[in-house]
Amino acid sequence: MNGEAYADKPPLLFWLIHIGWEAFGVNDWWPKLIGPLASLVAMIHLYRVARRLGYAGSRARLAPMMMMAMLMWSLYSSALMFDILLTACLLGAISPLIQGQLTTRKSLVSGVWLGLALLAKGPAVFVTLVPILLAMRWWRERQLGPEGRMRLGLSLLIGTSILLCWALSASWLGGSSYARELLWGQSVDRLHDAIAHAHPLWWYIPWLPLITFPWMVWPATWPRLPRFRYQRLAWVWLVIPLIVFSLISGKQIHYLMPLIPALALVIMDRIGQSQLDSDVPHRTRAPALAIGLLGVVGLSLMIWGKGAVGPSTISPLGAFALIAWAGLLWRWHWASAGAAVRGIALGTGLAVLIATQFMLGPFWNRFDVRPPSALLAQLESQDIPVAFNGDGYQATFQFAGRLKRPLMTLDGSTARMCKFNKQFPTGWVVARDRDVNHLIVDDNAAHTFKYRGGQLVIVPVHALFPSGYEANCSGHS
Repeated sequence: MNGEAYADKPPLLFWLIHIGWEAFGVNDWWPKLIGPLASLVAMIHLYRVARRLGYAGSRARLAPMMMMAMLMWSLYSSALMFDILLTACLLGAISPLIQGQLTTRKSLVSGVWLGLALLAKGPAVFVTLVPILLAMRWWRERQLGPEGRMRLGLSLLIGTSILLCWALSASWLGGSSYARELLWGQSVDRLHDAIAHAHPLWWYIPWLPLITFPWMVWPATWPRLPRFRYQRLAWVWLVIPLIVFSLISGKQIHYLMPLIPALALVIMDRIGQSQLDSDVPHRTRAPALAIGLLGVVGLSLMIWGKGAVGPSTISPLGAFALIAWAGLLWRWHWASAGAAVRGIALGTGLAVLIATQFMLGPFWNRFDVRPPSALLAQLESQDIPVAFNGDGYQATFQFAGRLKRPLMTLDGSTARMCKFNKQFPTGWVVARDRDVNHLIVDDNAAHTFKYRGGQLVIVPVHALFPSGYEANCSGHS
């Protein structure tokens, strides 16, 4: 990343990107398809899991619908991140273990999917998988027996061997510094960082209503404790990893993504037990009300919002469209529980589409880095040195500008800016406006772009440093 070996994550996502580029050429659209395709694979696996637990096909088909309708799953399915891919591979590893005798073929399939899950996000997969494996005697209809346990061990061996084959060879090729970062820094050091930047034990609880939307506002889907063996897997899968994630001090909302399929199974099981009668339209109006309130919030932010979420970043037509869609859902009459599930799933999906692509359309323009990247590509073609001023540069402009050289990085201090100015008097600086505006002496030389919550400035260093900074620069020369 930006010219440095990247050790933060395993390579599966990046391999998939490059496989697509080898097939179709370097483009923008293929990486954007990986998340939705992984989500589709996850839904296929989830259907198989439901069927192998003993649910009829008509009920099992509700599980992927419910998962896709959940707000967090829907949003992350369109993002280029690791968690949906991890979940799809994890489901592939769990599915062969559920039903009947664990044959050698099933253990091989499970092991390969486990290896892919480990290549997607590393050992984090075991936080979800280990509780499921340890509780197999409690939820599995047919016990594994000695041979089955040996084949389960074979699955684990295959999965971990796939990860080690990459990690050890990558460490050997990358050198000692990269090897330490990959094998030690991503485990021991990351654990230390998690402790140093801890969230409280209850941090995930306020997020649960958002994660479970829209089902949490429909009482017919509220879960009940399991009474039968086939219901227990989803509860083990959901509750124990959630407790473990809560005990781990480092917390992010997307860490819970592998638990969403289990939540979909719990809700699917609950809706299958419900006998909805003629009052179904009244019971399904709460999700419509919540969708309408989201449109009202959008209109409110147009009046009282500031910064990145305000009048310039929200479309009023999108907000009204969301409210109109909620009104249509409010008046709809469902013929059965299954029809209600399908209707809410489709309605929520379209509501997310309206909210993210229409109502928030102007907001995403602030994340479009193509205009500044084009300028940086032009500077690179002229062999002009460019530095990014600020901490944690994430190679933001490299792909959009098809840059072939990394940007130099500065830490934001006057000393580093002065040093860059002295070494590269023809160079340019990329920075947030708040970090560099007070240094600009020639506004006509600065190029300004809308960027997230503020603005991005690309400016030549000869247009920086007012007279008050000359002494500081000479002191750092």
